[in-house]
Amino acid sequence: MEKNVERLQAREAKELIRREKQLGARSNKFYLIYLFMILSLIYITDEIASTISIQFQANIVTEFFVKNMGMEYGAGLSLFSAIGFISYPVTLLIIFYRPLADKFGRKPFLVINTLCMGLGLFLVYLSKDIYVYMIGGTLMGFMVSHDMQCVYILECSDAKSRARNYAIVKAVAILGTLLVPLLRATLMQNVSERWHVVYLVPAIIGFVMSLFALLFAKETNAFLIKRIEYLKTPIEEREQRSKEGREQNAQGGILTAVKFAFKHRQLRFLIIACCCFYLASLGTATYSTVMAKSALMTEEEITLALFLYPVGNALFTLISGFVSDKFGRKVTIVAMSCSALTCYLLFIFSGMFKWTPYLTGFAIGGFMGSYWGAGDTIGGIMFSESSPTNLRSSVTVINTLLNGVMGGLATVITMILLPIIPESMFGYMYLGLTVPGLVGAIVIMWLFVGETRGLDLKTVTGTEWDKPKKVKEEQQDGE
Repeated sequence: MEKNVERLQAREAKELIRREKQLGARSNKFYLIYLFMILSLIYITDEIASTISIQFQANIVTEFFVKNMGMEYGAGLSLFSAIGFISYPVTLLIIFYRPLADKFGRKPFLVINTLCMGLGLFLVYLSKDIYVYMIGGTLMGFMVSHDMQCVYILECSDAKSRARNYAIVKAVAILGTLLVPLLRATLMQNVSERWHVVYLVPAIIGFVMSLFALLFAKETNAFLIKRIEYLKTPIEEREQRSKEGREQNAQGGILTAVKFAFKHRQLRFLIIACCCFYLASLGTATYSTVMAKSALMTEEEITLALFLYPVGNALFTLISGFVSDKFGRKVTIVAMSCSALTCYLLFIFSGMFKWTPYLTGFAIGGFMGSYWGAGDTIGGIMFSESSPTNLRSSVTVINTLLNGVMGGLATVITMILLPIIPESMFGYMYLGLTVPGLVGAIVIMWLFVGETRGLDLKTVTGTEWDKPKKVKEEQQDGE
């Protein structure tokens, strides 16, 4: 036992010297400029990896299921959706993978995540069957969920410019996805069977940017300061702090969090609002099929639409950020849900009635920016701001679970319907899930959920929105 402690102390002593040297290293005055350029390009790779398979959904289903397996498109899309459930267990590895950045640093995972996104894109480029495609797609899906470039942006910006820098870089990244329609028009030449080649260029960008991150990005000062403080703390004191932390968070855990959430008005109605909101999530993943099979748009028309998609997405993402800062969380969710509903209706009607592909693309981009602007606010902010400190992490997991459960439920519904309804009706089917979901979320947020902007997170108890009688009874029980 003593030898193990001595080895640990020796390793940590060496690491402490290395970390202090990293923290003391001087950066030239242009460091932040080229760091943010690198992060922007990495973010573009992340955004492309997140959306490219959605944009080629019709091509993928046609090749792997219609041509290779002789299935009808609806049956093939249903099977493709079912196969997607296989990747769900892989996401559980996040529980073990994500915390590693707090021990080993941000930089190693910025490099690894970017490299693996590039590798996933490259595997899809090489894929000749659904099996290789799923390996590449699952790898991409796992890596894009970590957003290490976002951590870098937040930790390398001062408090006054943090939100602004994040919004700007994200908007640039979304606009960077214009690369996809550009490659459709050039390398792919709007030939459906050549969709694989579009994956090659972002794969190369991912490989190159992982090398740039390795060579030129430095570890964040925020991590170094925290890690050095930890390494300087005696082992006995760490164990004592760990024990105190466990006692302080003794109420934590997903089951306790669920019980707490259903017991209190604010979190209870946030859960109901999320159930409605995430029922509309299929609209974010099926617009390729709607354009190709329901609206019968040609590859050229889809390419024109995708040129305007990032513009709408970036614009409404920025609007969401400004609304949140100015008017608060609740107003943001209601306003952006209304915007998402309007944009999706415009997308369906523009596509189905052959208005113009530019409007179709701008509308679905506006839907994506609005939908996820509202989703990030309700899931990333309001759940946190409505929970006490000792349950905050556990409560935010509820949002992640609701996203998976309601998205999965919507997928199962469409898996049943897709093989039996005409392809021309697919758009209206997705509209039928999107409209009631968003309307339900808007009504519940407006009538039953309270504002959380400006609350002191150190003092939030989760009972602030309960009826006075119930709060008084809980206080008496506590005494």
